Amino acid sequence: MPKAERRRHVRHNTSNPVKVRCMMTGKYMGGRLSNASASGALLEISQSSLLVGGQRLQIGIAWNPKQAVLGSDQFMDATVVRSLGLGGVQHVAIKFDKPVELAIPA
Repeated sequence: MPKAERRRHVRHNTSNPVKVRCMMTGKYMGGRLSNASASGALLEISQSSLLVGGQRLQIGIAWNPKQAVLGSDQFMDATVVRSLGLGGVQHVAIKFDKPVELAIPA
């Protein structure tokens, strides 16, 4: 029997660059967006980090692949839901504080 879908919003696969700021340490990390919905996302952080459930983050997503700089108004507040580090890469599931409008092409 198929498992019931728990997601509140449609999830889109993507590979946009992201910048992550840990609110506790102030440290910035680069990574990629694996998939996203209006309520959350799965990030792939390209370095070993110690992000754990409950940590507060600010996430900046480069929706345009040529976008090299993100303004402070483009960062969204989020909370780490779960994380898994493997082979020097960390996969981090986050929940946005407020639903976001995704700029993913159809």
